[in-house]
Amino acid sequence: MSHKEKISKSGKGVYFAILIAGLLVSAAVLFSLLVGLRINFIFTNLLDSATKVKVNVASARFEFFKSQNDTSKTSLTNAWEFLNLAELYASKLLEEKDQFSIISLSVSDENLKTKVQKLQVDLLEYRGYAAKVDFKSNETDVGWETLFTNIVFETEDIEREIRNILNTETNVFRYSLFGLIALSIVLAFASSFVFYRYEKQRSIFVKKIQDANLDLEKGRHKRTRAEAALLETQRKFQTLIQNLPGMVYRCKSDGDWTMEFVSDKCFNITGFQADEFMDSGNISYSDLIHPTDKPKILHQIQKAVEERKPYHLVYRITTSSGIEKWVWEEGTGIFSEKEDDLIALEGFITDITEQKLIEDRLQLQSNALEAAANGIVITDRNANLIWANSAYWKLTGNSFSDVSLQNLNVFMSDQHDQSYFDDMWAIILRGDVWRGEIMNKKKDGSIYIEEMTVTPIRSAEGEITFFVAIKQDVTERKKADDALRDSEFRFRGLYENATIGIFRTQADGTILMANPTLIKMLGYNSFEDLVAATASDFYVNPSERAAVIKKINSEGKIVGYESRWKTKSGDRIYVRESARLVRDDEGRALYMEGTIEDITEKKKFEEELIVAKERAEQSDKLKSEFLSQMSHEIRTPLNVILSFTSMMKDELQDKVEEDLAKGFDVIDEEGKRIMRTIELIINMSQVQTGSYTYSPQQLDLYKKIINRYYENYVGIANQKKLKFDVINNADPAIIFADEYSVNQIFYHLIDNAVKYTSKGKVEISINKDSRGNIYVDVADTGIGISPEYMPMLFTPFTKEEKGYTRNFEGNGLGLALAKKYCDLNSATIKATSRKGKGSIFRVTFRNKITS
Repeated sequence: MSHKEKISKSGKGVYFAILIAGLLVSAAVLFSLLVGLRINFIFTNLLDSATKVKVNVASARFEFFKSQNDTSKTSLTNAWEFLNLAELYASKLLEEKDQFSIISLSVSDENLKTKVQKLQVDLLEYRGYAAKVDFKSNETDVGWETLFTNIVFETEDIEREIRNILNTETNVFRYSLFGLIALSIVLAFASSFVFYRYEKQRSIFVKKIQDANLDLEKGRHKRTRAEAALLETQRKFQTLIQNLPGMVYRCKSDGDWTMEFVSDKCFNITGFQADEFMDSGNISYSDLIHPTDKPKILHQIQKAVEERKPYHLVYRITTSSGIEKWVWEEGTGIFSEKEDDLIALEGFITDITEQKLIEDRLQLQSNALEAAANGIVITDRNANLIWANSAYWKLTGNSFSDVSLQNLNVFMSDQHDQSYFDDMWAIILRGDVWRGEIMNKKKDGSIYIEEMTVTPIRSAEGEITFFVAIKQDVTERKKADDALRDSEFRFRGLYENATIGIFRTQADGTILMANPTLIKMLGYNSFEDLVAATASDFYVNPSERAAVIKKINSEGKIVGYESRWKTKSGDRIYVRESARLVRDDEGRALYMEGTIEDITEKKKFEEELIVAKERAEQSDKLKSEFLSQMSHEIRTPLNVILSFTSMMKDELQDKVEEDLAKGFDVIDEEGKRIMRTIELIINMSQVQTGSYTYSPQQLDLYKKIINRYYENYVGIANQKKLKFDVINNADPAIIFADEYSVNQIFYHLIDNAVKYTSKGKVEISINKDSRGNIYVDVADTGIGISPEYMPMLFTPFTKEEKGYTRNFEGNGLGLALAKKYCDLNSATIKATSRKGKGSIFRVTFRNKITS
């Protein structure tokens, strides 16, 4: 046997041994790879189950909150389904863990089992809390929120535990694989040593190639499988994120919310692509937040981070197209494990604009129903009260607390027979709307009448489930209707029996309505006979009709217009017309209506009265002229008599007896009295005939007039033992008036005050009001004036005491003349008095100087 054959034979044996060893090593490597793949598969399932537990719990919580505004209960059903899925994946965690324990060399999987069991317990407790929390209210249970946070943390802890176990198993797998590779190398070196003499270089080269190919193939398969597993995990993660109804993010804890990760759904919400938030840095999510909302949500995030709690936000953002949207955000802070520092924020944002609009619309509808003036009631099929607005409670006097626990049948009343309500129920139960009036009783026992409309509401299946009733208190309206009918009846009576004509015509004069008085006034027998004519036919002068139409069109009405009309027979009558133009809402003329009064007899009487007035005025003028002339004729000879009487008194005073001497004094006194009377008559005639010369000037009322009369009458007052005072509170008391007439005013007032006062006082006070007007009060404690005589106080030739029994002399012209002089100076004179107590006369001069 040649050396070559020996080597060949030995080589075959060695090849066979190497083949056997290679097969064993390959089997070991293959077994290790299979174990590694199994471990990787179980790890993927464990991590996937843990992630789905967290996602489903979060989705369940979101659906629970969403059910607050979902009356269809779809969200609540979805929430319970998500909870069931979370519990299912928790069970899968335990099952996958048991499979993992069979092939695992690690002892730390018992910790994983304990944590999974704790997660299952918390999920059951979370379900119990969810069943008790009222998601229709805006408040949630604190324990429920805390348990949710614990579940999230536990799932994250389980994920970390799974990764730790995987790292341990990977190291074991790596060391085993390295051991097998080392064994293969030892075998290779042994083979090389045996075949050292046989094709040494070739064997080494082939062995190196084989080793290299084996390492390359193993590495390629390992990398391919790992990449496939990683891609599958990423696919599941991306699918989960893309199926969420919003964007998932992770951002830095800075003021700009710099995004480290954001899902593609951000485009649907913001209009920006995900890479625009993360790469360019030109777009910051915080810039999209409405400026009004930003401070509030930053405060809420900061508070939640400080308390290590999740935050829930509702705010507005502005999209890339400028549209404003409402979003809901839920997130939490991510803290470092060692230093417990905030390293990022992670959360979920979803668009709730449509939900917000629905909420606002529902709120608006609710507010509108609540603010409605009519009472609105919603009941179930048995008339049990479900909801009522405030107008209903105001209408009935009840409150919701009075009736919430009892059957309030809003469709019943003890004021009607049962048959009335049987008919109503028959109508609404067949699905028709019932309208009618019900006499009802309020809480305080008062009776009122309500107008009610009951509308049946059907479910999606067509079954009547609710009733909506609209109630209105028509008590006052019923009273008003009764009053209107009564008023219409009375108006008809007035219309038919009125003593003046009542009409209604179109703008062109066509007669639409006329009462019997107008028909008779115009000489017609019936309304049908009258309508053959038009309103223009009755005017004697057509221009008067044109004037009436013009005034009505411009001012909308005409009042008391007098014109001459002609009757059917041609007779002329005087009428007084009042009318108005009635327009519609757009301002178009509809018709004219008004009254016609026959004033023919009044016109005749007025004409006669005018003639009589002119005659009377002429007579008064002649009388005044006569009195003036007669006064002049009397005064001239009387002056002569008084002069000669005075001369005779001086010549004969010492030669006649005392009684005869006193006779001269009597003649002188009575003569002067006649002269004063004549003076008054002349003054009165001048004022009445307009012959008085009025010369106004600036006067000091106190110095020029009042003080002078004080000096003239103070002696007489002292003789009568009267207190006589002048009080000047208006220094200087400057007026603009005629001096003579003002002198006459205060002469008569002061003379009367001293003359008619026998005890007490006479006081003259000068004052100035806030507008600068000067007024003078002449007050006395004399005989006073009776209320009966006060209206005639300033009438000429009248006195309270008349005839031979009067105690004081006088002719009744003094106060009348004072009143005339006051009128002449634009002054006013007023008197207040009590019989037996005294009088006060006030003269007020307008401030003509400042005016």
